[in-house]
Amino acid sequence: MIPISVMEQTASQQDTHAFAPLVEVKRCTMEFPGVRALDNVDFTLLPGECHGLVGENGAGKSTLSKCIIGENRMSQGELFLSGEKIKIASYSVRESQSRKLAVVHQEFQLMRDLNGIENIFAGHYATRGGFVRWKELARRARELMEFLQVDINLTIPVKYLRTAEQQIIQLAKALLHEPKVLILDELTAVLQEKDIQNIFRIISILKSRGIGIIYISHRLNEIFECCDAYTVLCDGRHIGSGRVSGINKPELIRMIIGRELTAVYPAINGNLGETLLEVRDLTSPKAFRNLNLSVRKGEVVGIAGLLGAGKTELLHALYGDHRVVSGDILVKGAKLRLKSPKHAIRRGMGLVPDERRLLGLNMSFDIKDNTTLPSFPRYRKWLIFQDHAAASKAAYEVNEKLELKYYSLWQNVRKLSGGNQQKIVLAKWMLYNCDIFLLDEPTRGIDIGAKHEIYTLVTELAKAGKAVILVSPELEELIGLCNKIYIMFEGQIMDMVEGERKTQETIIHSLLGVKEDE
Repeated sequence: MIPISVMEQTASQQDTHAFAPLVEVKRCTMEFPGVRALDNVDFTLLPGECHGLVGENGAGKSTLSKCIIGENRMSQGELFLSGEKIKIASYSVRESQSRKLAVVHQEFQLMRDLNGIENIFAGHYATRGGFVRWKELARRARELMEFLQVDINLTIPVKYLRTAEQQIIQLAKALLHEPKVLILDELTAVLQEKDIQNIFRIISILKSRGIGIIYISHRLNEIFECCDAYTVLCDGRHIGSGRVSGINKPELIRMIIGRELTAVYPAINGNLGETLLEVRDLTSPKAFRNLNLSVRKGEVVGIAGLLGAGKTELLHALYGDHRVVSGDILVKGAKLRLKSPKHAIRRGMGLVPDERRLLGLNMSFDIKDNTTLPSFPRYRKWLIFQDHAAASKAAYEVNEKLELKYYSLWQNVRKLSGGNQQKIVLAKWMLYNCDIFLLDEPTRGIDIGAKHEIYTLVTELAKAGKAVILVSPELEELIGLCNKIYIMFEGQIMDMVEGERKTQETIIHSLLGVKEDE
């Protein structure tokens, strides 16, 4: 495990160019049935280097990383690890682990019913006389948590932990055996700003030890903040590589999406109608209390708050999926008693959750069935038989509107990139024609070009008279899209800002529990 006492070596002690590359990929081609995911791609990772791997959803970033760790077996090309040529025909994840390659996947790879300690050491339990030495494992786990500077309860099943805490456990598991190469696939997508800065601190320490890091992210500001080099992929092709110091953000965006991105946020809809959704003194144990808010037709309302403020719990309560002990939820002036999400859906609500694979999609279904699932009863012949042709046509039209990248409606959603999976979660509620959209971080794991498409979609929903509640950790996103923003602090609404008060400075004060006149 990483010895904490010797972590503080400086980056100046490492001359990255004096060593053979830790990873070198030459002419990598990866084909799946009906699609070429990678086409003649080159990639090089040096010791002590953080290398940003960027591109739009479906560009091939995760596919390339899986080729490097042996999860995918490239169709053509060569792979070198520390200068040694790897036999592709027999290369596997087990071999990559033995060569000290580790990965933190974008989607969770945890056993949800096991606790944090069991997940971190799964497959590597310390034993004596046939018995697991739990005290030793607990001590080593505490050392890892101290290094990561987090305080997580590792004795409860991880399914009860917050999303960010589960991600930290994945990182701890990856760091357990001091990897030479660490792949971080959208690690910060579920983290708050203070946690992201802590990750940058860890990356700096790992770089100083000569560890190479492949950093996959759609947040371009992070690429410029923590990466030394970059590689851009587009539609599975290598567009370009270079040093981060030699490029600026507009140039990188042009490489990624092939055009300049002018206006990031569309004009906010100002044509508001009657109140569609109202919350009065809503309270849930250990989550939030005495919440009051309202959303009108055509209005986008933002919810800001730090980790643990109660944002996600509020959306799930509105969706009938989180216990409420007091208060009222009103839709079009009528009080609701939501016993389940089924009741909320019938009242015209649709939820885009923060965990799309676990809560937003059925991973066993194809694109068509996931898209039409809430609307399933509408596509019938003579009220008896399923009208598959009508359902397929409807699924095709809505996914084309969202510019989904796929090759068949009958393609399993597991084969799609994270961003395209998110588009399907949005598509199913658009097809259902919800009146109220509950969006919990809808742009998480989505590239800069696709984000703009989602921003445009949110604005179009508002112009169509829909009510939208948007939770996002990105203040710029909330300010750019929302008519007004409620700020939550420790389960309560600290403030509501709109108009000239809708500034980052005002919001940050409330996020930290500081009142404006203090």
